[in-house]
Parts: sequence; structure tokens; C-alpha cells
Amino acid sequence: MKTNVTMQSTDRNLFGVIIRQNTKDGQSLSVSDLQKAYNISRFQYGWNEKNITMIMKTKDFQERCYHLLHERDLIKLNIISFMEMVEKEGIVKVLKGLGVWKTSGRAENKSTYSDPYIWVLLAMELNPLIYAKVVIWLTDKLIINRIIAGTEFLPMNRAISSIIQNPDYPMYNRQINIKVFGKHEKGIRDTATQEQLSNLSEMERSIIRMIEMGIVKTEKQLLKFIELFTIRAVGV
Repeated sequence: MKTNVTMQSTDRNLFGVIIRQNTKDGQSLSVSDLQKAYNISRFQYGWNEKNITMIMKTKDFQERCYHLLHERDLIKLNIISFMEMVEKEGIVKVLKGLGVWKTSGRAENKSTYSDPYIWVLLAMELNPLIYAKVVIWLTDKLIINRIIAGTEFLPMNRAISSIIQNPDYPMYNRQINIKVFGKHEKGIRDTATQEQLSNLSEMERSIIRMIEMGIVKTEKQLLKFIELFTIRAVGV
């Protein structure tokens, strides 16, 4: 069963608003935070008032949304049938049915998330400057690095279990956190920066390589390797 983790990394700071990322629903991003960021920035830059709900009702958005879904094989309909379905059901209901849109909570606790592709489309429709900032996030590979770090976690554990009879995984993870983040606390990886995620995934891969090469054979050697692992400096 997947654990619902909401990430609030400072790498996704948009006009003072930290854009939350939900790991359970395909790395979905907060639409509510996107609207909040726009509301703040429009007064700073003198932009016109825009509402995501109204944007989603436009034909242009719905057609672009169709092509995003179709290119990713999330929908098999032709565009005419899709637009007819949207007109009948409403765009939000259609997106929810396809699993790329989710709303939870009530009143002030209500929050809406969409998959990254739909979220970026909305950002582009809101304002070119917001879109530019979002493109920078994606090219910095924040999401990709986070996924890679998670992907390497289980292979690392399997490698450790091949040399240690009763592995103390929590202890190893604490030591890795201390090395990468300078401390250990619950959920620390959920707010990691791009640089920290890169270091984390590199350490996990290095542990696997050292074990496969026969250099690390015992728990003592594993802990020593973690202690001496070189953390890459920012910008290097």
C-alpha cells in the first residue's frame, strides 16, 4: 500500500508559495498552490485576474488537455468524442475519471492536485513568467532525481541483505541521512533539494557497486563507507 506523502521542497517556491507535491498520486502537484501563487504575483506585477476554474472551461485548454492525454495513451477517444464527453460530464469529472485530477478536504482544508503535465499546462495558461519558472524546475530534474533516489532504495537494501544476515535498515538509513542532510529526522527526504537528492541517489548506487565489487563485505565496512562517502558540493 502506497503511503501518501506531501512534499514541500523549497526548490518549488513560486512567488513565496511552496508548491506541494503528492507522491502517492503519480507525483501530482497542487493546483490550489498554483492559484495562490498567481493571486499573490498578479498584484506584484499588475497582471489581470485569472481563475483556473474558468481557464479549464475554455475550448483551447480542453483541446490541449486532450492532446496531452492522448499522447500519453491515457485516453483512446478521438478529439471530437472527447470534447463531447467534456461538454456532457465537465472537464473536472473527466480528468478525475482518468486519474489525473483529485480534490480532497472541505472549506479552507480543500486542496486540489493534478498530474504534472496538466499542472504545467495550467501554469502556461496563467502567465508566461510562471510557466518559465516551472520549466526551470522541470529541467532541474527535481522530480526525476526524487524518483531515481527512491528507485535505488530497494536495490540497495537487497545488496545489503546479500552480505549482512540480519540487516538493521533503519540504522543504515539514519547514517545515510546524517551524511547527506547533516541530521536525521522523520520525513527529511520529503523536503530534500535537487542537490541533496542527487547525492542521496549517488550514495545508494555507490553502496550497491561497492558490495557487488566485493569491497564492502561486512556491516562495519558498510558504515565506514557511508561515513567516508564524499558529498558533492553545490554547483560542482
